[in-house]
Amino acid sequence: MHQQTSSDSRRDSILRAAQTLVMDHGADAVTMSQLAAQTGLSRPAVYQYFASSSHVLAELVLDDMADLTNDLERLLGKISDPRERVRAWIHYSVAYLATGEHQAVMTISRSALPEDTIGVIRAMHGLLMEQLSTPLEQLGVSSGPSLAGLIYAAVAAAAERIANGADALEQTNLLEVFVDAGLNETLGNETGFSSK
Repeated sequence: MHQQTSSDSRRDSILRAAQTLVMDHGADAVTMSQLAAQTGLSRPAVYQYFASSSHVLAELVLDDMADLTNDLERLLGKISDPRERVRAWIHYSVAYLATGEHQAVMTISRSALPEDTIGVIRAMHGLLMEQLSTPLEQLGVSSGPSLAGLIYAAVAAAAERIANGADALEQTNLLEVFVDAGLNETLGNETGFSSK
């Protein structure tokens, strides 16, 4: 058991070092020699945990997505009203996507990731979208996945503005008004009435 804990600790140390390198110098700075230097491990030791620097970068992306979807699952599981679930998804996602850690992970180019991880990343993104499209469909939106994609794009844009210095509360409130208006219009067009 101690060896497993030590192994997990070293792996986490490598990932923390990679996160710091990405935040400070960009994804290109993540090399096996830099990871070894940052962690105090030998280069061969780093290779015991990851096959390449691309695999380290992929793990950062996967961990970031897993953190977001798991946090949202816990949060949304406590809310029964679909419209409130949409609002909670928006607020939490904007706050999460605006963090420096997430912004750094977003600089990792898909082309820098190993092919075998792209499908997993797509599946995790699909889960994130499903957490939004499900309450939209419960509200009566017939094209929940399409609307979820549009909302996600607006959330990502707001998060980027916040990361660049815009006021977080103002951006989030504007986004909520924007999404509510669009949702009311969509529901009004689909059902013949506006709901709030």
